[in-house]
Amino acid sequence: MSRIVHAVYFSPTHSSKRMALLLAQGLARKLQAGVLPHDWTLPAGRQEPVSLGAGDVLVFGFPVYGGRVPELCLPCLQTLEGAGRPAIVLAVYGNRHYDDALLEAGDLLAAQGFTVVAAGAVIAEHCIAPAVATGRPDARDLELLDGFAARAAEAVAQGRDALPRLPGAHPYKRLSPSAPAKPATLASCTRCGTCAGLCPLGIIDSVDPSLVGEGCLRCCACVKFCPQGAKTFQDERQEAIRSWLEASCQKRREPEFFL
Repeated sequence: MSRIVHAVYFSPTHSSKRMALLLAQGLARKLQAGVLPHDWTLPAGRQEPVSLGAGDVLVFGFPVYGGRVPELCLPCLQTLEGAGRPAIVLAVYGNRHYDDALLEAGDLLAAQGFTVVAAGAVIAEHCIAPAVATGRPDARDLELLDGFAARAAEAVAQGRDALPRLPGAHPYKRLSPSAPAKPATLASCTRCGTCAGLCPLGIIDSVDPSLVGEGCLRCCACVKFCPQGAKTFQDERQEAIRSWLEASCQKRREPEFFL
């Protein structure tokens, strides 16, 4: 059986999906392998097992939330069986910083028996503050990602087992307590159900999208993809975060890669 590159990603606003798949495809071209996507964004996808064969490769792509791996991914990661297989980590963040996310992801995969041969931190438009990193990833980002894929494929092909030194610290950055959050629904809502179908927690009512359950991640998928622009966050905390990001995080950051 031919080698498979498994592209595993959690991606509410689709940036992590796009870049994880591009990385996996770049690896597959160099390794003459196939690509198999595993989308952990929605509840049903997180129930699907990820089964890797001998010689397969794992790519794990995720958005950085508060400088960490999204907590929603942790139970899924604990179902993976590495058995020494190579893995590549790809953290996607909105031009502030990725803090301890790469280190945490590498630790989590190593704990499952993977050999983390490469890791990258790349930039995408910020989900809360779209005025930050607008248009990212751009052509330069994608060119750098393609080059990283080629170097990571070489590491896999050579069977390197020397782990890259990933930035971050132990203990990981402490997550701030999450304030309860719910997106507001404007009068322009047509009850099309788009937001309900995209919610990673499945907490938006498909019949009446103004009804939102507890546990919102503030991932902003419902805001970004509502065809009527009828979903929004109007709470003071969200506005304060957006204002701070727009004031403090405009200087362009570049992708970083570790092999």
